[in-house]
Amino acid sequence: MPTALWYCENIGNSILPYMLLAMPIGGAYLYGQNKKRIAWILIGVWAFAQIIISGITNANCVG
Repeated sequence: MPTALWYCENIGNSILPYMLLAMPIGGAYLYGQNKKRIAWILIGVWAFAQIIISGITNANCVG
């Protein structure tokens, strides 16, 4: 699958997935600081991005 290969070479094996993980962590922190609106926006954007990435690539980049 060419999309999965491109994803693994350019995104999956880079630092970007770890940077994306910071979004829900930051959202949880902001939620704890009673900034619930921006927290849910961060978590929602992260969830949307994960669904899109998973649906397009369906890739396992390990190995």
